[in-house]
Amino acid sequence: MIILSPTEKEDGEPHNSSTSSFPPPPPSHPAIQYGSTTITSPPRYAQTRRPTTNITYSFVQDQDIPNSMILKPPPYFEGHFAPYWIGVNMNCFTPSSYITTIKRGARDGDLVGDFELGIATMKKPTVCIRGNEYLLNDVVEANHKLFRNSWVYKLPEKERSITLCWDEESNNGTKSCFLSSKDRTVANLLAKFLVPTHPRKQGRPQEHTRLEITPHGYDFLDDIIMSVLVLERLRTTPSVVDILSKTLHLPSPRNKRAFLI
Repeated sequence: MIILSPTEKEDGEPHNSSTSSFPPPPPSHPAIQYGSTTITSPPRYAQTRRPTTNITYSFVQDQDIPNSMILKPPPYFEGHFAPYWIGVNMNCFTPSSYITTIKRGARDGDLVGDFELGIATMKKPTVCIRGNEYLLNDVVEANHKLFRNSWVYKLPEKERSITLCWDEESNNGTKSCFLSSKDRTVANLLAKFLVPTHPRKQGRPQEHTRLEITPHGYDFLDDIIMSVLVLERLRTTPSVVDILSKTLHLPSPRNKRAFLI
């Protein structure tokens, strides 16, 4: 038996691969930029490897790109779990509104989504994840009490509905994320958002804002990152009422953010 080389014809002449009878591949669908391998379905969290222990990521400033930071795992996990790149840009049509973009791996990595939020009263805040955009009011619901604040982040997606509950037991920004608002136990804990506890000081290592992810939390990692960034923006962004009250020395009403409070 004679086995022909793939680069030769039966008559011994070289085969020109450029004249292959196979048709050219079809163009890429825009959904591919969201990390999806198919057109009809978004990326599945089941493809993400689960660690066997909690992993604490750190928010570190990107020294190469202005107005951006990197959510990176510890050095001994960098080869196993991808970082997230986070960038902020101004909306050119509405300069008082800013767009936060989240990508997996690097600036040119898979697009996770983005959200837009500012102090503009005519521009409604939005969240876009896995190619689907929602009004922020339809995704985040807040419940503020005297000593405890909580938020419910819910996406009504067709494949499955995702509901995350964030609890803030103090006013310093530290939050815990649970899969259900009814069962807030350690067994149901997905993540913790930890803010620095002390200012920078010479001779002491800088403390970064951190995000601790449990093994179960890796099933919802994209939504955990998106939701906590939205909540931090809400916590630290002044409203128009705040600015006017401080400028005109007026008392600030309690319902200054009625749309989320």
